[in-house]
Amino acid sequence: MANQSRDFLVIDSLVKSCYRDTKSCNKALLQINNYQKNAAVNKKFSCQTRLLGLEANLIMATNSNFKRKEAKNIVDAIKKYC
Repeated sequence: MANQSRDFLVIDSLVKSCYRDTKSCNKALLQINNYQKNAAVNKKFSCQTRLLGLEANLIMATNSNFKRKEAKNIVDAIKKYC
């Protein structure tokens, strides 16, 4: 879960690398999806919802539909809820 600061830093780093180079978005999506599935298994639905939103945002980024401010807001919410 992203409740550990290390996990949050990993997620934040993955998002930043995706926005710097969209080729890295697939790696970011796979890792964030693992966090999302873990949140579901642990019934952390507020966390899971935010991770799903982040995944959607990164999918849009792969299509050059950048929404960095939204991504930052989602990452901040993940820090709070996960």
